[in-house]
Amino acid sequence: ARYLPLLLYGLLIVLAFAHALILFMNGQLTVGEVITYMGLLEVLRFPTYISLFTFSAVQLGLAGAARILQTIKAETELDENAAGHSAPIRGEITFERVSFGYGQPSGEGQGAAPGEGETAPISRPLVLRDISFHISPGEIVAIVGQTGSGKTTLTRLVNRIFDATSGRVLIDGVDVRDWSLDSLRSQISTIEQDIFLFSRSIAENIAFGAAGNASRAQIEQAAREAQAHDFIMALPDGYDTVIGERGVTLSGGQRQRIAIARAFLTDPRILILDDSTSAIDSATEDEIQKAMRRIMRGRTTLLITHRLSQIRWADRVLVLRRGELVAQGTHEELLATSEPYRRICARYEETDRVSR
Repeated sequence: ARYLPLLLYGLLIVLAFAHALILFMNGQLTVGEVITYMGLLEVLRFPTYISLFTFSAVQLGLAGAARILQTIKAETELDENAAGHSAPIRGEITFERVSFGYGQPSGEGQGAAPGEGETAPISRPLVLRDISFHISPGEIVAIVGQTGSGKTTLTRLVNRIFDATSGRVLIDGVDVRDWSLDSLRSQISTIEQDIFLFSRSIAENIAFGAAGNASRAQIEQAAREAQAHDFIMALPDGYDTVIGERGVTLSGGQRQRIAIARAFLTDPRILILDDSTSAIDSATEDEIQKAMRRIMRGRTTLLITHRLSQIRWADRVLVLRRGELVAQGTHEELLATSEPYRRICARYEETDRVSR
């Protein structure tokens, strides 16, 4: 499609020259008129290019718009309970024999036969199997395990990105399926390794955590709490500095601190940190860790990390292996009693040593 306008214009030149040549051979045009004729085609080249390229761009735009509209109109698989439970969250989390598998039927409808004309969902192996634990309000819990053991999937059941295939996930004793999604998600913040920032000012990116309803004083206070104020003020336009799409003009550590400032502004009762410092260099690690320790204070925190120094922050550690909860306890207890945990710690310790 990119070279179609060039191809069409080339064909136009060939056809026009052939037509002029035929007229010349029939004595209907002189040499001067043929030259003038071809000169007029050269004059028309630029508007022809623009018209053809515009037509091509419109076609691409319409195709993209169709895909976007298809996504917008797609029905969610979650039963969005708009009139569901809505209350301030204390931060208590309970998993009761929870299992989850992608493509598996969830909730009360599991096991139901598909109706006439319907296609049965593709059943895949369970990612999580029979997970049970309880987290008290304000407790910091680290989740460790090998890649693919289900750590991130477990946290996505808390903010109801997915629904459990079987069992129940409770927040403050209420099943997440009975919560209003708006109320539930507005009180849970997630900071991941891959932070999404918009091509807007730093202040607008931080205020996004409060749905844009934040004063400049609140934004600056959140940035100070996240150890971000100093580097922001060093930028040419301070908080009004416009960053590139996804924050490409900022370093990894700077993007992380803006994400933490955004979470401070939201003031969540449950905080999920999903491997949020794995790509941070050692030069900025201390500042990031100070900000993380500050934001976790007084909040229920689920901490997925590959750093031993951060695991030691946790009040308790959950050890996942192939989708099963194989051990839980304090760092010291698990070092004494859990062989899988000792192997994980040895691997993390080697990774920390190499990264330094």
